Amino acid sequence: MRNLFAMARRIISQIVRDKRTLALLIVAPLLILTLVWYIFGAKASEPNLAIIHYDSSDYMSAFAKNDYERMTPLQARQALADKKIDAYVDLKNPVKVHLEGSDPQRNGLAMSKIQKSMQKVQAITVSAMKDELTDVIKAQKKGMQAEQQTIAQMSKAMQIYAPGALAQITQNAPKVEEPDSPQKPEKVTLDVSYLHANDDLNTFDAFGPAMVGIFVFLFIFMIGGVSFLRERTTGTLDRLMASPMKNYQIIWGYMIGFGLFVIVQSFLLTCYIVYVLQIYNVGHLLDVLIIVFILSFSALSLSILLSTFASNELQMFQFIPLVIVPQIFLSGLFPIDTLPGWVQAIGNLMPIHYSTEALRNIMIRGSEFSDWWLDGFILILFSAVFITINILFIRRQRPLTS
Repeated sequence: MRNLFAMARRIISQIVRDKRTLALLIVAPLLILTLVWYIFGAKASEPNLAIIHYDSSDYMSAFAKNDYERMTPLQARQALADKKIDAYVDLKNPVKVHLEGSDPQRNGLAMSKIQKSMQKVQAITVSAMKDELTDVIKAQKKGMQAEQQTIAQMSKAMQIYAPGALAQITQNAPKVEEPDSPQKPEKVTLDVSYLHANDDLNTFDAFGPAMVGIFVFLFIFMIGGVSFLRERTTGTLDRLMASPMKNYQIIWGYMIGFGLFVIVQSFLLTCYIVYVLQIYNVGHLLDVLIIVFILSFSALSLSILLSTFASNELQMFQFIPLVIVPQIFLSGLFPIDTLPGWVQAIGNLMPIHYSTEALRNIMIRGSEFSDWWLDGFILILFSAVFITINILFIRRQRPLTS
């Protein structure tokens, strides 16, 4: 045990003296996460829209001045070409929409707003039709009143000159039942409820749990792998293996020494995202920290393992496209349900996939230990496998010289 803790103290003192490593380990993830928070947490910008041929249109009231600029056709076409507006609406009959079209997101925002205005246009059309129908009904009522007056005059004449015939016509006339007055329809309201979260959940809140796992894994993988590679290139590891120290003492000494900074980074990153960036979280902070700690040690043990296959720092960084990038895409940050089964199977072999699922269960769904323990156990299993392989094969690696 003395050798193990001596190894851990040496790693700790080495990292403390390296200010750049400390900054990359602790400060860099916070800065990048803040940038991501600003990007994904920002509200969507409003589209720039205009209308033309509005002077003689009955629909102009559906397009407010605050939302739509008034332009001539020439001005609108030029503004669209210069990307000053995202779309313009031609209010001639039929109404036409002209989109700039180069940005699908802006197209969607523009069409969403235009569709809301078109609902007002439809209401205006229905109102105009209702007015026309009212005028027709009024004209028909006037005609019916004139006919009723004529009939009344004829009845008076018949009552004077032919009372018997009038009585017979009245007796044989069919009885007309008055129709029931229509009931006023009840106003329909939509009652929306959420099983988890609420309508205030934004994009960053949904991505946040995955981003925590990705940043923790990425930075620890890079720094841990490069640091252990430096032990080999400087010959320090060779001297340690020539000493009475056992394989497990070397690996566990390194894990404990570097693990102290892993715990500090994980704690700061988790508290920063929960309390400073105020990501949506209904779970227990301790549960979040446990998952992040376990994932951190998985990243550290994997970085030590892969560093044995690299001869220099450049080769270590070459593992990032093979190890980190696939985990980002298959972590659950993006939907993978529609991907082929073999791709989903690969995702199930990656640690970040399980950390994302566990953190989402805790932070968004408010799950207790019984709901995420399996994901945590699998992450521990990853770490155990990587550490075991490191212990078994550390002395078989090819020695390096600086």
